[in-house]
Amino acid sequence: MKKIIILSILSVLLLTIAINIQQGLLFAKPLPYDDEQKGLNTQITIRLSHVVAENTPKGLAASKFAELVEEKTNGVVKVQVYSNASLYNDENEFKALQNGEVEMIIPTFSKMTSYIPKWQVLDLPYLFNTDQKVHDVLTGPIGDLLLEELKPYQVKGLSFWHNGFKHLTSSDDPIHTFEDLQGLRVRTMPSKTLEKQFETVGATPVPISFSEVFSDLEAHAIEAQENTASNIYSKGFYKVQQHMTLTNHGILGYAVLMNENFWQTLPTKIQKQITEAMEDTTDWQFEQAILVNEKDLRKLQQMDDFEIYDMSAEELAHFKEKLAPVYDYYYANIDDDKVLEQIQQIVSP
Repeated sequence: MKKIIILSILSVLLLTIAINIQQGLLFAKPLPYDDEQKGLNTQITIRLSHVVAENTPKGLAASKFAELVEEKTNGVVKVQVYSNASLYNDENEFKALQNGEVEMIIPTFSKMTSYIPKWQVLDLPYLFNTDQKVHDVLTGPIGDLLLEELKPYQVKGLSFWHNGFKHLTSSDDPIHTFEDLQGLRVRTMPSKTLEKQFETVGATPVPISFSEVFSDLEAHAIEAQENTASNIYSKGFYKVQQHMTLTNHGILGYAVLMNENFWQTLPTKIQKQITEAMEDTTDWQFEQAILVNEKDLRKLQQMDDFEIYDMSAEELAHFKEKLAPVYDYYYANIDDDKVLEQIQQIVSP
């Protein structure tokens, strides 16, 4: 009986070996190692912090980016979006990014000018006249050149996003000409060029974190501020300001930033997928910025206790002329490597 059992086992064993040899499994060579596949089965979480509401151009784009990243990576990468300064405000988010406390932020480029003075070129008044020209500059070679300035800070610049053109709001008296700004305390971001802009028209610039603007307007610590229609509506500034003037005097935009060390830990394939998601989001975001601002401006125009004044062409030309010295300040104080001249060539008719 033992001999029969042993012979049966040997027969099964020999048959198995024969089948494996026939199918090429026994002596099959190992598959070549693909570096791009490394880490692709590991769940990756990206914390993205920003300071505005979800229904703004930036907030909508952050959600769109998270959606596209999950789609393109088949769920391997999850982007967790934290809006309304729920993690960090615009005073401390860049340090948090550098320290690896968060993987992504989307600050206004104006807030970044204390680190990168060259970015002040984007704060110059009346530099752009259409949303399309803004897109051409920020998504082209000049945008890439400006993002390269982040390298010394161990931060990777992924893209520039657009919010729209800025307007002025005030509490007690309407602003119909630049003379109406004289003596007013006006909230501004900490950009020397923006501060010079308001000093030129006789106002007092007051740098304040975005998360504190509403409360400071309500308390009359400041009397006026500049912003896009989408931010004025979404943050409820119309509740503590009575007047808005459509000036289109500058743009509000954002830099989409990632911690460089974190970026370098990502597999090459994941980096490519995130880059593709960012490119798609950026094109979508520029279109949404226009639509959201138009929609929110219509909502503001329907407010009973909120006056909106539309400057005439002559008044705008006079306002633009009054702000011309800001360009002299920029030329005298910022080494721009002729970035301004390159932008002007693109935006000129």
